Amino acid sequence: MLRQQNAETINRLIEQGVVLLRAYHAEYGSEPAGPEAEFLRGDITGWRNTLHTLYHDSAEEIVGRVGTRTGLPFPTGEIRRLNC
Repeated sequence: MLRQQNAETINRLIEQGVVLLRAYHAEYGSEPAGPEAEFLRGDITGWRNTLHTLYHDSAEEIVGRVGTRTGLPFPTGEIRRLNC
């Protein structure tokens, strides 16, 4: 269960996740293997890793709230390596 004293922080993290997930799906829809979609996938991964560092087992509750708010799935699978 998430700590109630951090409600404002948790709400901000949820909002950040909503923005990241919507941006990812917008980019993925226009150019699935493009660099911007891959960059946003990395941002989402970093966001989730930060949640797990801060909230451990409760992190997926925040992730679930983002999924519920957006109705969008989180990216899965391997990150495509760009030849730069």
